[in-house]
Amino acid sequence: MREFVLIALFCCSVCCSNETDNAGNPNNAIQDSNSSLAPDFTLLSTDFKQVSLSHYRGKIVLLDFWATWCKSCQEEIPIFIDLYDQYHDQGFEMVGISIDSERLKVVNPFIKKLGVNYTILLGEPDLMDKYNIVAIPTAVLIDQSGKIRKMFIGAQLEKPIYENELKKLL
Repeated sequence: MREFVLIALFCCSVCCSNETDNAGNPNNAIQDSNSSLAPDFTLLSTDFKQVSLSHYRGKIVLLDFWATWCKSCQEEIPIFIDLYDQYHDQGFEMVGISIDSERLKVVNPFIKKLGVNYTILLGEPDLMDKYNIVAIPTAVLIDQSGKIRKMFIGAQLEKPIYENELKKLL
């Protein structure tokens, strides 16, 4: 648990500033993946269900590693809500993975306030290691066969950045 908190604090210092515009932030990057298979996991959702990544096989999945205390993470959530609304019926799944140490105590009121309409899972420290997450927010785009196609490191505050990559997989 202590390691998880230290990682979370590091991530906050790297990517979560008081600035509202992260455009041009040198910490932001879009990385092509070597198309390795995304590590499977099973996590608890905010509605107390066990959810596995393998459950989404055959669909395009965007995993968003985030936290309630991360301002940049908060700014991306409306984009993810829109993407989910627009592309869910075409085989797209949006899955948020909260790294908050307070877990349900802070996550449920936060997602309710923002009107989050997609699945939110409660992350575990080892999952960040499995996905090589070094900063939040980080989003991981996974294709229908379960392979990682892109990693978006840092806030991408324009919907077309995600949308263009998503459309390539539809």
